Order: sequence, then C-alpha cells, then structure tokens
Amino acid sequence: MSEIATQLLNTFSSLSASEQHEVLLALLRSSGELPASTLNDDQLVAIAEDVFLSLEGEELHGGESSKR
Repeated sequence: MSEIATQLLNTFSSLSASEQHEVLLALLRSSGELPASTLNDDQLVAIAEDVFLSLEGEELHGGESSKR
C-alpha cells in the first residue's frame, strides 16, 4: 500500500463514527465508477467479510471500533 493510502486510512481512523460512515458511503458510490476488472469476486468477498467483522467488533464493544 502506498504512503498516501496509509495516511488516508490513518486519517479515516481519526474520524468520528458518523463521519466514517459518510466517507464509506461516498467511497462506495464512487467505486461504481471504477472499471469492472478492478476487483474480482474473491477480493470483494474478503472486503465484505472484513467490514462485517469490523462492524461486529464495534457492536460488541459498544460502538468503538475493534480494529482502529
């Protein structure tokens, strides 16, 4: 991962939960504009699983992210 991408993730982690949600929605909306070959099905499933586990961890810890 590039340094810029790492900085982006670090900045994202510092946002409030509601801001993170808004950013994720914006990223998902803009990802529809990516070429279809950008991510394969296995990669999409892995990403979805990671998001699910992260949200489940947040739920177990009273809204605090378990990964950040």
